Amino acid sequence: MLSASVWIVSPMLLHFEWARKAGFANVSPRWREFSYETCLDATNAMATASGYYPAWDALLKKRFENQISPTIPITIIFGDSDKTLPASTSQERSLVPSHARWLTFAQCGHAPMWDHPQLVVNEILATAGIAQ
Repeated sequence: MLSASVWIVSPMLLHFEWARKAGFANVSPRWREFSYETCLDATNAMATASGYYPAWDALLKKRFENQISPTIPITIIFGDSDKTLPASTSQERSLVPSHARWLTFAQCGHAPMWDHPQLVVNEILATAGIAQ
């Protein structure tokens, strides 16, 4: 119920550092650098994404239905400060195909695209085989 109504109060509350800290300090070590707009967009996306929690529940029950061909490039990126999926309990390399590249970004939380957008773009391009 709280997440369903957060979009009503978040435009006002996210102007305050304490509210941004409550929402984002556990997600990123660089939360203070996030703009008001980024915080508002992220809050609204989570509050209104009807498929987020069903997708999360589905992921808890299975990983991959079939083998993934080694010809399909895979890059997995985690942040060294990820408190949502910490290395100690949630980053299980044995569950991914052996050909996957596994990267850990420094000074990065659960959302690498917020903490290091250009590094993420570079890795997407590299994984896709697109020259920069």
